Order: sequence, then C-alpha cells, then structure tokens
Amino acid sequence: MSEIAEFPLPSDVTDEERATAKREIGKYAKIVSETDKVVRFNGELIGQTGPVWHLQYTRMYKLPKGYLAAGHDLHEGIKVAYADQAEGLPKAFENPLVREFLE
Repeated sequence: MSEIAEFPLPSDVTDEERATAKREIGKYAKIVSETDKVVRFNGELIGQTGPVWHLQYTRMYKLPKGYLAAGHDLHEGIKVAYADQAEGLPKAFENPLVREFLE
C-alpha cells in the first residue's frame, strides 16, 4: 500500500495530544510525516464521522495490515483503536452511539 493517509489534529491541539496521536498511530502504521496540524501515515481513509457523543470527529483507515480508527475526544484527547477487520473497529468504543456511527 503506497497511499498516504492524514489524521487531522484539532486547531487547539496540545503537545500531549500531538504526541499521543503520533505514538498511538505509530503502533500500527508507519508515520511518514507530521506537521502541527496533521499526522501522515501509510494507509487509506475509508470513512469519517462528525461530532457524536463527546468525540469531535473520528476517522477510519485501512492499513497495509488491519484497520485503524482515530478520533478527538473532547474529554480524553486523542483516541486510537486497531482491529484486524473493519467490523472490529466499532467494538473498540464503549459508547453505543459511537459504535452505531462507526458501523
């Protein structure tokens, strides 16, 4: 897979949130670059949601091996989940409304 995906960081991102995004995405995908506002990595964007529950936004990606969901939780910061199959991504989130949006 040679596609480059982007995970946008919130406009008011903290250094801690930026580091969390890079660290957590980097566990599952190769980071190719980053700026103050975006983390770029090997993958393909396959879906996104707008505000739901206290997640400002969520993005879903297909990786060379597996699938990744990353979002900005207004209370907890950057959240990242991984699954071997796309169907497994919603199960990584506790809130039923978030699960429904990801399905």
